[in-house]
Amino acid sequence: MKNLRKALAAAVAAAALCTVSATPAQAARGSFVYYVDGWWQGFELNDPEDGRCYNTQAEANRPTNHTDRLAVLYRGADCQDGAVVAFFEPGQNGVDHFGSVKFLAR
Repeated sequence: MKNLRKALAAAVAAAALCTVSATPAQAARGSFVYYVDGWWQGFELNDPEDGRCYNTQAEANRPTNHTDRLAVLYRGADCQDGAVVAFFEPGQNGVDHFGSVKFLAR
């Protein structure tokens, strides 16, 4: 009986550790909208993941940050660190041209 209790306690502890360590990726709440020349409709990123780089379909412009995160705009694709165009706070919009965007929690 003691061994059964020990085994049960170990199984419960292991299950608890698995649920504690399995935290989902954090995501911004809201949307980020941008436009591409030649397209009349804007593109929208909904609840984007923190730290993930999002490439645009072509050179984008007129970004609007409706998320609760800081949006970092990059000149080209793949969010190259040396090519930051602008930082957009939540609620901010502008006319900047960019090729990729990353969202950062503060």
